[in-house]
Amino acid sequence: MPRLKDIYSTAAQLCEVPLLDLSQSVLQVLGSKLQRSHDAECAHNFLLGVRNEYDQSELAALACSEAWAWLYSNGFICHHPSHDAQWMTLTRLGRNHYAQDVSLKSWIADRQLPEDMLHASLRPTAIRLFRQELFDTAVFEAFKVLEVSIRQAAGLGDEWLGTKLTARAFNPESGPLTDKTAEPGERQALMNLMSGAIGSYKNPQSHRHVGLEASEAREMIIMASHLLSIVDSRRTT
Repeated sequence: MPRLKDIYSTAAQLCEVPLLDLSQSVLQVLGSKLQRSHDAECAHNFLLGVRNEYDQSELAALACSEAWAWLYSNGFICHHPSHDAQWMTLTRLGRNHYAQDVSLKSWIADRQLPEDMLHASLRPTAIRLFRQELFDTAVFEAFKVLEVSIRQAAGLGDEWLGTKLTARAFNPESGPLTDKTAEPGERQALMNLMSGAIGSYKNPQSHRHVGLEASEAREMIIMASHLLSIVDSRRTT
């Protein structure tokens, strides 16, 4: 049965670990203890064990208490129905993660950017990079996919790039991807939207390190997904 001491040899090392990583370790320890449906553990006993492992370190116990609270608030542990309220067991989510050894970072990334809400062409690259926390590269790849999709749908050559490409493909009067049944103002607005997205979100990533946060990258990738769906709707073959 694994112990936290087997993962973090000292209290100082345990206390330096980010909350998400420590929560992952606590989940692994709890998973090894709570194999059967009637198994339960209470926070007091668990944290008492942490203190004993780490020479009565209050800081180590406090850090593990944070991890315990994170697992509870995110649905990985719950009150055991056959015990008093302070006794906990793994939820179905917790058991699945323990059995499959899925990282909590991946789980959070899945919640932030679920595959089923994105265009299929973004899944092999942009989502994978997002989960690796390579946010600048993920956004660049998403809008590169959009650019390639526009070029192919419009039947244009490789010499058409960036905003030059979008201005040609969605030209309100002659663009192969413009909707002639739409109002002129709407056609112009869509060309501006496509050009603005490529110019604002793809081009900066190609020239310098932008330093995007996860929330910014998620919003940009979702926008790329929406624009890809519009391009799909304009394809003639």
